[in-house]
Amino acid sequence: MKNEKRKKDKMQGGRKIAVRCLTVLGIVGVLLLGLRFMMFPPYRQPEVTGSYEVEIQEFTWEDVSRVETFADTGENRALTVKFWYPKEEGRYPLVVFSHGAFGVIDSNYSTCMELASNGYVAVSIAHPYHAMFVKDVNGKTTLVDPDFFKSAMTAGGDHDPEEEEKMYLNSVEWMALRTADENFVLDTILAKAREGEDGPFQLVDPEKIGLFGHSMGGASSVALGREREDIDAVIDLEGTMLGEYVGFANGTELFNQEPYPVPVLDVNSERVHEEAERLAGLGVQYVNFYVGENAADYREVVFRDAGHLNFTDLPLISPILAKMLGTGKVDPRTCIENVNRVVLSWFDYYLKGKGELNLKDIY
Repeated sequence: MKNEKRKKDKMQGGRKIAVRCLTVLGIVGVLLLGLRFMMFPPYRQPEVTGSYEVEIQEFTWEDVSRVETFADTGENRALTVKFWYPKEEGRYPLVVFSHGAFGVIDSNYSTCMELASNGYVAVSIAHPYHAMFVKDVNGKTTLVDPDFFKSAMTAGGDHDPEEEEKMYLNSVEWMALRTADENFVLDTILAKAREGEDGPFQLVDPEKIGLFGHSMGGASSVALGREREDIDAVIDLEGTMLGEYVGFANGTELFNQEPYPVPVLDVNSERVHEEAERLAGLGVQYVNFYVGENAADYREVVFRDAGHLNFTDLPLISPILAKMLGTGKVDPRTCIENVNRVVLSWFDYYLKGKGELNLKDIY
């Protein structure tokens, strides 16, 4: 009887422990779920203005010409790309997007949806180790490189000549990687389009190509617009045009003096615009404005009360995280909808030849 009682007590004790563990796990699960909804609450995507039904597809491509320098495995660099494109058959301009440092493939999901709904093949590139994370089509996840994270976070410089030169050398390295990524993606898309491959590739009009990007992605898009002869228009969403630096001397960067050859739209927050004007008053020229003075066709659009992340979807996806990284007082939905209209208007004018370029100087 005693043995049976001990056995019964053990079973009941085991059940109590199991119940307690399940209770604790349940509480932790609820807390994690609550944290997830706090960080990433449900949100409504901005409405698209176009009439085309949009399809979405992802690919991961290996660049056999480049070894992945962020890894010591000897593997080739692999890039994941996402396409937004009209379901209806036809030939549409190609527009390629590059995210900023620590961005993700869906940083400007709504912008790509807006473009595709209006008759574009829009493509976003996930830059491995520069993105906060990249999940390829096979389920492999690659996180941001810690050294890149640290160097990009401290890229503001402190006016110390040695630090400024270090920042310049970092920017050269970043632009080389980014433009190589974008070149590979563009060349791959155009090759598949020539071969008549199914899916979005057969919809691409290779004679009409635009580039745009946010922050570092804007800078690399501008750089690539200078390098390639098949680019027709570029948009830089608040990115310092790092690719326009061609050297470093006497404690400062040297600017490319060759006129910028492609129509370029420079989209900035009022804070960045005013800071650039303040520095100009001190005799320090902002590289973007220098490019504008020497470009074949340049336009700046300024957004009041916007922060750096307001030119992406992040304030809608994760308001708390976006605020930590930099947003303004502007309503995030109104801001990104206006950004999307500006992007569409620029590409409509230069890639489709549609009407007047109807942009306000300040939004």
